[in-house]
Amino acid sequence: MYNLYWSTYGGGEQVAGAIAQALADDHEVVLLGPEPIDIEATIARLGVDLTGCGYQRVVDDVTASAASADFDLFINTTYRSSAQNRAPAGLYYVHFPEPPSTSRQRAVQAVSRRAADALAGVSNARVRRVHAGFERRSARTEWARTYSTFLSNSTFTAEWVTRLWSVPSEVLYPPVRPEVLPGAKTSVIASVGRFFDPKFGHCKKQLDLLHGFIDLERGGADGWRLELVGGADAASRDYALAVRREAVGHAVSVHFNAPRSLVRDTLATAGIFWHGGGFGEDPDVHPERFEHFGIAVVEAMAAGAVPVVFGAAGPAEIVRHGVDGYHWHTLDELVSRTRELIADPARLAAMSASAQQRAGEFSGHVFAQRLRLAAAHALR
Repeated sequence: MYNLYWSTYGGGEQVAGAIAQALADDHEVVLLGPEPIDIEATIARLGVDLTGCGYQRVVDDVTASAASADFDLFINTTYRSSAQNRAPAGLYYVHFPEPPSTSRQRAVQAVSRRAADALAGVSNARVRRVHAGFERRSARTEWARTYSTFLSNSTFTAEWVTRLWSVPSEVLYPPVRPEVLPGAKTSVIASVGRFFDPKFGHCKKQLDLLHGFIDLERGGADGWRLELVGGADAASRDYALAVRREAVGHAVSVHFNAPRSLVRDTLATAGIFWHGGGFGEDPDVHPERFEHFGIAVVEAMAAGAVPVVFGAAGPAEIVRHGVDGYHWHTLDELVSRTRELIADPARLAAMSASAQQRAGEFSGHVFAQRLRLAAAHALR
């Protein structure tokens, strides 16, 4: 199994680890990556035990492709990889394919393809490196046909896999560990997600959510608070500080780089969970700016917080509108749906119970069962 980013311990690596752990029970699994896997850190940070797996060093798509020839099944879990599979069977787990190209990018890709074709087969080492550079910019998709099975983290992603790579894809939702159990619920609306500046694309829209809460306050939401929790780095400092400045004078707390214990406590006591990824974006132009699955949404539901999510992509698949929570498309709708829940404690309690039950459908056990079936099918 190939992943270039094991040491980042992100959501993609959590899924990759769950795949390896599930298959290691009855297969010999070798992890391909640029550096040996830190087993203890992987257990602590991702909740998966890779003790039974081997390791082999690869540093990029080219070396991973060459290594794949030595295995019965090659599993690619690397984000935006175009590694060609040389094993008898290939399985690719897709977090999201590359964004659709602009007209300028398509022109560059066409020129790169012609240049790569002209240099193909030249034995000179320097020319081969130039050829590899043109290939990377050519955006070919022929490599996709070397895989027998594609699995996507949502229907939204699967549709884009077919649209961009011209291959079918099944849906296998990521496993979510319900590490936060419901606590004594309070009048808290929680939103958990990294503070990304919108210029980087995948923004969680905390500033928009804050504006929605201020409108909620104006209409009367006595005793309710908004808790915004997430990581923040130097690149998004201006955006994060803008959220904090605008929160002054309102029943809002903004927590940057909070310890996991604060995240757990916030979700355990929150009555409502807000999610805004994708708000104000065009799904046909920038699908990468949407939430392709939504692990935080499932974690909040498992903790009994009723989700009110932007009604597109992954969260719209997770949350059944009117059953486990609500979808919204405008800030006015976010506010009105939230106000309905606040005014009706019985409905809030019923949706909380339904949300907890729904979260169980994204468990590691369900994921492992479906994964083994997909792997067995790929190996036929």
